[in-house]
Amino acid sequence: MVVSRSLILVFLVFSLLLAAGCTHSTPAPVPVTATVSPAAGPVLADLALTPADLPPGFTLVESRAKNSSDIGTLARQLGWQGGYIVRYSSAPPAGGRQTAIVQSIAVYPAGTIPDIVKMVDTQDQSDTDLSYTKISTGVPGDQGTGFYGKASAPVLVKPTNVNPLVSGPENHDVEVLAKDDIAEVVFSRGTTFEVISVTGPGADVATVTALAEKAYVKIP
Repeated sequence: MVVSRSLILVFLVFSLLLAAGCTHSTPAPVPVTATVSPAAGPVLADLALTPADLPPGFTLVESRAKNSSDIGTLARQLGWQGGYIVRYSSAPPAGGRQTAIVQSIAVYPAGTIPDIVKMVDTQDQSDTDLSYTKISTGVPGDQGTGFYGKASAPVLVKPTNVNPLVSGPENHDVEVLAKDDIAEVVFSRGTTFEVISVTGPGADVATVTALAEKAYVKIP
């Protein structure tokens, strides 16, 4: 039987195409790694008390984010994730002392918050020159604690050769050493932890609890 050259050529081409199709490997799909965005937390600057939140007569003296150099080793070990501080002061009367309002904000893992609240409350009541009274916090539930620290009577110190606390051993003036009263509330909401204190002659329970209430509702 005579097979035409054209038929042989078609057969060869078909065989080559079939072989190519059988040996060609399909590229393996490239794995896609899902990008998971961290849960959005509060912007700490938005939680800061503003002049409108405060009693009249206070001026802002500090408002900034904290970094790891501002905190101690224990805070880092407990999972500190960020912080913010805002500080206000009043103009002192002539010959008097100023009153300061400080709000410190931090973010910690939720599991460590209860222990941190207790730890800070205990530590901030360790000054033996103050007598402490527990106060209401102004925040709901068991998420906070507060105290009022009353300073003892001023101490008169005279300079001596052993104790030149004024200007020198021959100076017979006296210096009044006094500590300030302090009202403080420590509380948390979720992963946000705050300490609000009012220190100085204007320290009072009504002011610090009112500030704590305003700060609490700012936390989402």
